[in-house]
Amino acid sequence: MKLILILFILLFVSSASADVWVDNFDNDILNEKWIITKWRPFAVEEVSWSVEDGFLKGEWPNWNGQMLLLEEYPSLNYTIQVKVRIDRIVLAHQWNGAGIIFRSSGPGEEPKPNMSPFYVFAINIPIAGFATSTTMAVISGIPGRYNIDEWYTLKVVVRDDSFLGYVNNEDPCKLKDRFFKGKFVGLVVSCHTYASFDDFMISDSVDEAAFENFAVSYEGRLATAWGYIKQN
Repeated sequence: MKLILILFILLFVSSASADVWVDNFDNDILNEKWIITKWRPFAVEEVSWSVEDGFLKGEWPNWNGQMLLLEEYPSLNYTIQVKVRIDRIVLAHQWNGAGIIFRSSGPGEEPKPNMSPFYVFAINIPIAGFATSTTMAVISGIPGRYNIDEWYTLKVVVRDDSFLGYVNNEDPCKLKDRFFKGKFVGLVVSCHTYASFDDFMISDSVDEAAFENFAVSYEGRLATAWGYIKQN
């Protein structure tokens, strides 16, 4: 009887534990799980991702952006967290930024015009927030002043069609959207931005309590829907 009880406890602990993957970028080379890709796959510009002194460096001095995607993540519900620092902005505008990409359709291939669709939660100088590949503008954000050369912890919690985005674990911005269901997640450096990353983590554990009384307007969903219709 005691043996059966021990086996039951071990089975329960195993099934309850979350699948977690961490990359602290402590090695001199990029982990083989990462897939380097461009937002426009046939663009002539060279992609620049490197690991230096324990940090991941992403440099994109052009338009559009570059992504670092993980292999397909098996769950559609998960929590992603990473530390981000904008090191330099070559040309300041609303499409600068660096952060997290999720629900992506995966690496783009010719002759597709873009690697899309996907969602982004990123930090810019005047704002942090959610955007999509079809709108390219923040559709749910947190106004503020985010300084160059300062580290910020970004976290995205994804549950079904509801998303929470945190900066330094403060009050989140919210987005409710049901259109994009891709299984790739990762990091993004957008237009004319140089950035550093550290302490990446993804887990299939989701804080269900954070979604209680989850209520947002439908502006995000409508904006994404219109962009998706126009693109397709």
